[in-house]
Amino acid sequence: MPDTEEHMQNLSDTERLDELSKKLNAKRQSLAPETSHASNSRMAEGFKYASEFSAAVLVGAALGYAVDKGLNSSPWGLLIGLLLGLGGGVINIIRAAQETLATEDLGQDLPETNEE
Repeated sequence: MPDTEEHMQNLSDTERLDELSKKLNAKRQSLAPETSHASNSRMAEGFKYASEFSAAVLVGAALGYAVDKGLNSSPWGLLIGLLLGLGGGVINIIRAAQETLATEDLGQDLPETNEE
């Protein structure tokens, strides 16, 4: 590092500012998030949650309808199947969201503020 400091001292003020601004711009570009990829990923994640929820409700309703036809207990099997499907769908969404939060970077920390 002494060579870098010595090199910086030999430069004029404008040359030092130019060199520092180049380093700063390079650092900003390396830390900049990819916005277009993130928005597409969020939409795909939303579709995944919606499909998991609707599939659970449809499976529950289909099983309830089958129980109603087999036992001739209409509409109780369908109602219970729908409730179980709704519960299963909510559990699937919670589980998928927890997996996403565990594997995803949530962004950079906010700076501390001294509000008193």
